[in-house]
Amino acid sequence: MLNYSDNDFSLLLRNITGCIFTSYSGDDSLLEEYEKTNCFNKDLQPLFTKSELFSLISNIKPNTYYRVIDSLGIGMILFRFKDSTWISYPFVRKEWDREKMERILASSSFTASFLPSLELYYTSLPLLSSTRMMHLISSIIRSFAPNENEFDFARIERSIKEDRNEEGIKEYSVDYSSVYRRYDIENRFIRMVKEGNVEELRTGISEMIYFSSNSDPSLFLEFYAKNASSGMSVLRTLTRKAAEEAGVNVVTIDRITQRAVQKINAETNADRIIKITLEMVIKLAEEARKARSLFSNLSPAISRCIDYIRLHYPEEIHLSKLMDIATMSKASLTRRFLKETGYTISSFIRDTRCYHAKRLLENSELSIKEISSYVGYEDYNYFTKVFRSVTKHTPREYRKQHSKRL
Repeated sequence: MLNYSDNDFSLLLRNITGCIFTSYSGDDSLLEEYEKTNCFNKDLQPLFTKSELFSLISNIKPNTYYRVIDSLGIGMILFRFKDSTWISYPFVRKEWDREKMERILASSSFTASFLPSLELYYTSLPLLSSTRMMHLISSIIRSFAPNENEFDFARIERSIKEDRNEEGIKEYSVDYSSVYRRYDIENRFIRMVKEGNVEELRTGISEMIYFSSNSDPSLFLEFYAKNASSGMSVLRTLTRKAAEEAGVNVVTIDRITQRAVQKINAETNADRIIKITLEMVIKLAEEARKARSLFSNLSPAISRCIDYIRLHYPEEIHLSKLMDIATMSKASLTRRFLKETGYTISSFIRDTRCYHAKRLLENSELSIKEISSYVGYEDYNYFTKVFRSVTKHTPREYRKQHSKRL
């Protein structure tokens, strides 16, 4: 048998089955935390309460998988392996069925006001096949303990408790405050990225991930930290859209995002996935800050022209192409471009080329002729003339004064 820790086994279960598992070895606080995190309502889901879980665990047999399904169609799997009982987090086998859930709520004396919050809970759970999960768990167990006996299968299904009050209606109020709180924090996060407020953003990210300390953990900590893959995917999407709205070039956004995704796809450690994502968030916020500081009040038409120039600056850029992009006449475009940026179109192209030339002169060993051609000037002498008009130095003088490779 392979040597393993509970953490090793838990990580493998999660990565292969797609479901989180927790191990129980007699600590009742774990069952309390499980109920708090995973039980939507005690009357609707008695099987997910501490007392019912303890009863189940006390009666399970070794070498047996228990598939537990409640009246909502929400399931979990329990089994004993070595010295621990393993309990899966809730999962669903079928997609949300509004009519079915309405019938369940009505027949159980719950009002329609519960339906939206129940849908939020149900759709936050992974959609999985319990049969496939058990086959995968068997394979994992055999890899850790090749001589372990085959596991049997037991099905447990439990109906909703029939404990109604005199009026026949459950006296509960539905609290959506955590949902509103989550969206408030997400909106603040988007604003911080758009504004390029990197310093405040570092605090905001921590608040997003660790929000559950005084709130519903199933709505935040589960979403962003424990469910690292999907939670970080949401953060990436929020950040991408915020950076785009701030005026960051979409190619730049894709470049930064794809680098992060490439690293994430090679990772299995949740903490590393979170760290890589947060590094990406900061980089995009820094790009948003640059975009805002350069041209903070551009119209969409001029922004599109600038994006095009930044992508195609080494090429010959025709005014007719920019006119098509801006959907403006020549006179309107040249007038609006100068008014909004303070540059003529030709001077903006020139300065963009020289900006990239300066970066290469500072950081590379490319010859000046190679740099000239790279940024769009085939005529080396003309490049020298243009560069001097912008920087007051020839390319050679600029490199001598600013090279970071000396």
